[in-house]
Amino acid sequence: MKPSSETLSNSIQCAIPVHFRCMEVNSEAEEYLTETVRVSQTWLLIKSPHRLRLGSLLSLRLRVPIEISGSPFSEMRGKGLVVSEHRLADGSLGYKVTIKRAAPGSALPAVE
Repeated sequence: MKPSSETLSNSIQCAIPVHFRCMEVNSEAEEYLTETVRVSQTWLLIKSPHRLRLGSLLSLRLRVPIEISGSPFSEMRGKGLVVSEHRLADGSLGYKVTIKRAAPGSALPAVE
């Protein structure tokens, strides 16, 4: 499935390094490093080196670029839910992850 304009509306295309860990009971506790493809205020589209199950809960950590946050030290930590899988233009798998909770003061800033 390719990302549709409706599925990815109100977002910007950007590559931000993101660390994630799958919080499933039977999953490995390994943290993976990947990058975003698109970002919105409420979700991320990330590439994944491993297939993720829809409905999986992820622990997320990413440094928000200075161009977006205004600070070189802005880091977002939170939990995300894998809601859809997409075949990206380069042939890799991408996953839309809705942001469930972010630590106080670390929510993604508005991006327009």
